[in-house]
Amino acid sequence: MILRRLYFALPALAVAWVFLAPAAPAATDTTHRLFVDGDSLAVGTKPYLPRMLPGWKIRTSAVISRHAAQGPGALRAVGELPPVVAVSLGTNDDPGRPDLFKSAIESTLKVVGPDRCVVWANIVRPAVGGVSYTALNRTLRQEAKAHPNLLVVDWVKLSKKHPNWFAPGHVHVNATGYRARAKLFAAAIRRCPSPEQA
Repeated sequence: MILRRLYFALPALAVAWVFLAPAAPAATDTTHRLFVDGDSLAVGTKPYLPRMLPGWKIRTSAVISRHAAQGPGALRAVGELPPVVAVSLGTNDDPGRPDLFKSAIESTLKVVGPDRCVVWANIVRPAVGGVSYTALNRTLRQEAKAHPNLLVVDWVKLSKKHPNWFAPGHVHVNATGYRARAKLFAAAIRRCPSPEQA
């Protein structure tokens, strides 16, 4: 009798298990994709950025001494760009030619298009030939005001609080500095609207 009751109860238990079993995990959000276009500072940040953006698919094109004018070419080589592009360029540019830097920013935005988010770090570097990078950073701010899809990563503000991060030359930083730079980029990247919100 007991076996007979168990026999009839098994189908009901199987049905209950189907409804109570946890749902399969959702597919990874394909909008969480990032392309990094940069110079040696992007090289230094590369190992830390995935830790700051878990679950993101990140591709990087970073070359030592890359100039901002070379950035659009690196983007064109990618083919289909992801929804978010991070840029670390300008440190190797001529601080006395903000017009060239502006042209590079606008060319970058043209390649990326208005529906993608661009996250670009401002520049920390001592004056070259007596000319500071203030004009280039001002140009970047102005372009961000003119283009809603351009967000500025304020590396200048953060680095002023931590001069001990910098190596001689005050351009490159130690591991702590690169980790902090990656964290700063990640915070800005998370502020980017999703394609559905754009």
